[in-house]
Amino acid sequence: MLRSILVVLAGWAAVGVLVVATDGVFNALFPNEIAHGKMPPAWFSLTSLATSTIYSVVGGWITARLAKDNLWKHIWGLAGWGEMMGIASAIATWGQIQPWYQIGLCVAWIPAVFLGGWIRARQLS
Repeated sequence: MLRSILVVLAGWAAVGVLVVATDGVFNALFPNEIAHGKMPPAWFSLTSLATSTIYSVVGGWITARLAKDNLWKHIWGLAGWGEMMGIASAIATWGQIQPWYQIGLCVAWIPAVFLGGWIRARQLS
């Protein structure tokens, strides 16, 4: 049980690290456009949504890769955990970023995670 939780958290943490690193790069490249407490420009939110979706696929793949057995159970766990965290984040940051971005993250998360799991499952067969 503990190993399964750690596998799910590893996939989720990988996505988080990639997102934070990418945001850091954009913040460094565009310091005047992306400032704390200021609504980010739409191009940034769209780029962030696209890269976050790609990273979600990576997180699904990592979770499936680390799962020793029943990889779909772990993918379901990652999908559920990430969706709960995404909804909590959307509630906490509502009005600080475009609503379509927050909704888009929640909508894209589950299919992206399952795509990562599917890619790994195909590699195994």
